[in-house]
Amino acid sequence: VTGSAKFKRLIKEEKYSEALDVARQQVENGAQIIDINMDEGMLDAEAAMVRFLNLIAGEPDIARVPIMIDSSKWDVIEKGLKCIQGKGIVNSISMKEGVDAFIHHAKLLRRYGAAVVVMAFDEQGQADTRARK
Repeated sequence: VTGSAKFKRLIKEEKYSEALDVARQQVENGAQIIDINMDEGMLDAEAAMVRFLNLIAGEPDIARVPIMIDSSKWDVIEKGLKCIQGKGIVNSISMKEGVDAFIHHAKLLRRYGAAVVVMAFDEQGQADTRARK
């Protein structure tokens, strides 16, 4: 629900059909990808992601563009991947949780057939020098 204040309000109020209209409008206005982020402290992000993506699947005018599942929580990402049709895009994974978790997530993403955005973060934070990148 990051991004559009209107979308965030609609999701928090559980007005999913109106939230679909926001996504539809984005596609009609030329969006090449729909980025879905349900990270919000007062929201069950997994349930919201699943519900919204299942609704999108029934809307050919929205589902015709790729879906980017955007979350800082792996469980939300994986729930989303199970809902989408076609090749999804995940935003993002990094090495914040260590190399082993990164490799595990990368292998799962390959199994799902998803494209992925990889952020230059590790356990120490953002890669801020050429050597760390």
